[in-house]
Amino acid sequence: MNPINSRGLVFALNTTAAALLALYISFSFGLTNPWWAALTVFITSQPFVASSGAVVARALYRIAGTVAGVMAAMVILPTLANEPALLIVTIAAWVGTCLYVSLLDRTPRGYAFMLAGYTVALVGLPQIGDPSNLFDTALARGEEITIGAVCAATLHCLVFPRSIHAAVRAKVDASLKDARGWIASALSTVASPAGERAARRKIAADLTELNTLGVFIRHEVGRHGAIPRAVSALEQRMTALLPLVAAVEDRLQALAKDAAIGEALSQHLASVRQWIQDGVAGDQHRVDLLIEAGQRLADDAAGSPPWQEMLTASLLQRLDELVRAWSDSLLLIDVLRNPEQAPNERANALIAETSARDLHVDHGLAAYAGFAAAVAVLVAGSIAVATEWSQGTIAVGIAATTSSVFAFIDDPRPMQRTFLVWSFVSIPVAALYRYAILPVADGYVLLALSLLPLFFGTALYLTSPRYGLPALAFALVSHTLIAVQPAQSADFTTFTHVSIAGLVGTIIALVVTSLIRVIGAETSSWRILRAGWRDLAALANGTPGTRTMTTAAWAGQMLDRVAMLVPRLARVAGVERFRDVDALGDMRLGVNVLEMRELARGPAASASASIEHVLRGVGEHFESQRRDRHLAPDTTLLRSIDTAIGQLLRLDMHEARRRALVAATGLRRGLFPDAPPYRPERPEEAST
Repeated sequence: MNPINSRGLVFALNTTAAALLALYISFSFGLTNPWWAALTVFITSQPFVASSGAVVARALYRIAGTVAGVMAAMVILPTLANEPALLIVTIAAWVGTCLYVSLLDRTPRGYAFMLAGYTVALVGLPQIGDPSNLFDTALARGEEITIGAVCAATLHCLVFPRSIHAAVRAKVDASLKDARGWIASALSTVASPAGERAARRKIAADLTELNTLGVFIRHEVGRHGAIPRAVSALEQRMTALLPLVAAVEDRLQALAKDAAIGEALSQHLASVRQWIQDGVAGDQHRVDLLIEAGQRLADDAAGSPPWQEMLTASLLQRLDELVRAWSDSLLLIDVLRNPEQAPNERANALIAETSARDLHVDHGLAAYAGFAAAVAVLVAGSIAVATEWSQGTIAVGIAATTSSVFAFIDDPRPMQRTFLVWSFVSIPVAALYRYAILPVADGYVLLALSLLPLFFGTALYLTSPRYGLPALAFALVSHTLIAVQPAQSADFTTFTHVSIAGLVGTIIALVVTSLIRVIGAETSSWRILRAGWRDLAALANGTPGTRTMTTAAWAGQMLDRVAMLVPRLARVAGVERFRDVDALGDMRLGVNVLEMRELARGPAASASASIEHVLRGVGEHFESQRRDRHLAPDTTLLRSIDTAIGQLLRLDMHEARRRALVAATGLRRGLFPDAPPYRPERPEEAST
């Protein structure tokens, strides 16, 4: 993407103006290191959709993380100032622990925890030579960072602000288009497994991005109060579509294979497809007509052969739920498109019952990343102590920083190498400014004019996905080395040592990462898949932590895993055992498991023993799959499901019977898609 465009120019102008304003305020208050305020502007102004909400969130969490970090530094450093070895170990443990917590909180709030970790090493440790000044330094640093964060948030919010609401609307429209296309394809009887899987992954990516946008919109100034929760509600309703559409598609293909799709069912499918394509929000009359038509067809199918009845009932039940979920989605989309219009009663109810999505966390990988960061700090600290290198504390801070900020990806080495290369590039530029340009800049006006091209050029390239990381690395290192202060130092020796220390810290982080931190896409994919299988086994076994889990919570967490898996699976596409991986299929199985367990505790209690037997088998299968990566369930589980179906067919309560058969059919089709149709046991078979 070419950074020279209207959006990039506005972002660069705002960022440059905010940085110069932060410098001016810092100079006015007599702060010792105004360059920290300017640098904070560049760090805070991360151009995620270049929105005011994202900048405000970043600013708030940067201030919070810095305050926590300097407070920790004021406790740790004076206490251990005379014990350098123990001090380095303590700082390493602090950095690793904070990074671990940060990676478990996969929201913008996690940035505050990470920053609290490396602030101790980056800001506090260089003061170890004179701990008596630590409080004043920490206070000044907190003030400088607060000034920079506030200036960035103010300029991006007031001067040609780019509302994240526009990005939300664009993503909603894209998701609506993708979902319409997928549903229209699913309501046909032509099977296309590859296309269906690609469509599901596309929707999963859309909804994950929508979730991220929903987090940032909470921080946007002046937004309608219902909008953030409406975004979350829409994401949850569209998440519910994923297992429903997949189930409808599966049942249709099974019925088509048995030539069991009659004229009435075909017409009903065409009506639903037409409504999906051109339906509007609030058309409740048409929704009611479609649901009534489906219920009549389900009643008519009651006299069909058992397997055909079950497939038809399952299809119509999931189609009913799909129509309701789509209708709710349209209502919520209307709320987002017309934020000044009061939502109707149904939309208000959907918004009120919305809860935050449960995100996937991997404690093992988070601890592993924290351990690697701690090792990098230990190595850098040991070198500094052993060589008695006064600038070695800077290497420790840079090692902590570069180990932390890239820890969210499986293989941080490419980013760390880019950071290292652009650190080299920034050194001569910083030297030019420090020893040739700034010494002749007398007064703030000349200083601002001399820094203007540096600030503007850096900010402009921050907006480019291709050049964003090099620009950020350049900004971090160049600002640090130029170190704009009220009285500029011309000490070339110190400049050289600081430059070398920064490079050494980055190299140490890169070497430690290369030796102990890199995680292959295959390993990462398996860990995500196994987490889903572990949770599926827990759902089926009814472990205490899952007994209150809702379908929405389960679907949201699995959707997050799907979004994490998609890019990783693309990198292991040639590995045979990943070819049939389908985490969205696991999501659908979990929905059916939850429904079976709920029915076993209530209306289908007379068949609870058979249902529990099935669920234990499901739990054993996924426990085995988690341990051995075994994908095919044992045929004894198929016989258990068929036995349970036989009992469910004899239930007296029509609604309970229908719901139980729908869930059992979903389990049978999900676990054994190629199994022959269910047939009732003959008396002699039942007695053996």
